Amino acid sequence: MTAVFFVNTGMGLLFILIGWLCYRYPNLINPYGSLPPERKALVDIEGLKKAVAITLAATGILLVITGVLAAFRVIGEDTGFFAMGGLCIAMVVPLFLFMWKYNGYGRDRTGSLNLPPMRNLAKLPIVIAAISIVFVITLVAMANKSTKIDVDNGTIHISGMYGRDIPLTSVVSAKKISQLPPVAMRTNGASTGTYNKGHFLLKNGEKCMMFVRKQPPYIELRTSDGGLYYLNGANGAETQLLAEIIIGTLN
Repeated sequence: MTAVFFVNTGMGLLFILIGWLCYRYPNLINPYGSLPPERKALVDIEGLKKAVAITLAATGILLVITGVLAAFRVIGEDTGFFAMGGLCIAMVVPLFLFMWKYNGYGRDRTGSLNLPPMRNLAKLPIVIAAISIVFVITLVAMANKSTKIDVDNGTIHISGMYGRDIPLTSVVSAKKISQLPPVAMRTNGASTGTYNKGHFLLKNGEKCMMFVRKQPPYIELRTSDGGLYYLNGANGAETQLLAEIIIGTLN
């Protein structure tokens, strides 16, 4: 199991628990719990506690889903952590709006509302959930999209996630290999069942960047600035052609 699985799943279950506790014990909701009795009388506590519970539970469920996806390597750790941050930030919006709608802001002591009521707030959790799901799906799609690599004007162009340009003049060694070195951990990258992209730490202690489809052969590049890269094409023939071009510039 990956770290993001335990973090996202743990946070998700915690949010679900907090949502249930807020529904069961609404005095836990701030600032409702600290309001004087006359102000609490103006609060639509049934609407507030339901809204808070749904928002927290929906966020928690999505966090658990991203944790499970990371555990099965459908998404990489970086994608899982980005999703976690995005979900936690997105959760604040409906919570704030629900507080405004249900917590008596803008009401006088008779209960009359002096501000125009906010409409369709009940749809916000669904909207936030939909946006978050689209966000996660987009990241998964990007992680599973093949990396385009070509050589033009003396530069190796790597497009897509973590893409970069490597001048051929900086390449000090290049060779074709049939097996990737053992990876200790992914430091800032995406790893799926098909691709490795981004920054990795090898078991021998070396740092490298990978832009590979997990099917040999591969090309190992070392550059004059100490960079170590592993890459390959969409198929063996494309990798062979890429290797011939790169290795040919060194001769």
